[in-house]
Amino acid sequence: MSQPVTAFLRQSLALKAAIADCLKGTSPKPVHKLRTSTRRIEATLELLAAISTDAPADRKAKPLRKTLRKLRRAAGAVRDLDVHRELLKAYGKNADTKRFDEKLDAARDKAARKLGQTLEENQKKVRRSLEALEVALKPALEIDLSGSELIHITRGWFAKNACALDPEHDDQLHSIRKAGKTARYIAETGAETSKAAAALAARFERAQQTLGVWHDYLLLLEEAQATLSKQSPTTEQIHEKADSLRGQALAAAQQLLITICAVPSQAGVH
Repeated sequence: MSQPVTAFLRQSLALKAAIADCLKGTSPKPVHKLRTSTRRIEATLELLAAISTDAPADRKAKPLRKTLRKLRRAAGAVRDLDVHRELLKAYGKNADTKRFDEKLDAARDKAARKLGQTLEENQKKVRRSLEALEVALKPALEIDLSGSELIHITRGWFAKNACALDPEHDDQLHSIRKAGKTARYIAETGAETSKAAAALAARFERAQQTLGVWHDYLLLLEEAQATLSKQSPTTEQIHEKADSLRGQALAAAQQLLITICAVPSQAGVH
């Protein structure tokens, strides 16, 4: 069974803790926790919107959604640079990688300062929005979705947001990745009590991981092309890796679309 309001309340606490941790320091672990916390709570808001016709609750959610996007993007900018610097370690130490890493490090410092500023400016707003929505959602606290209901909603949400996309195009492939991540988090609200929901979440997660690695290298390649010369061996190696991962990402996305979009959303049992 999935209790969306209970999941929201847990995630509200997790988000507040993640903000507090990042205000103490923007090292990689708390930044990653903050980014994930925003994504999970955004996914739960999507689930709540799918099952609710409560206009007051929808209105209360709007300012929270807006602020969450600000936090997610600020945390994402830092997290992406952390990932890029880690990936760059595979290319050995030479003049190119040293210069590239120094640029990424400087960009990371700048992004971390911006994240800290964004948190300082929005922490009270987030807390007020969370508290207002917690009150608005109290009447729905007892809503309990079965595994099959949750699977139906998850599939339907993914179908609406991804099934018309063409993975042959990089921007749409990336959109499939993002939609799969949200769908995974929606399904995970019932993963502890429904094996079918857990299996669906795991399916999305597998695709997400493959697509995520490709996208990390795509962004790293863009950074390398902007920093290093066109003849740089490091840029060429990253380009080859990105191309290889692109094929894997395309296959993963196509399989996900076939599996999820071609099967009626009513499918799935406890």
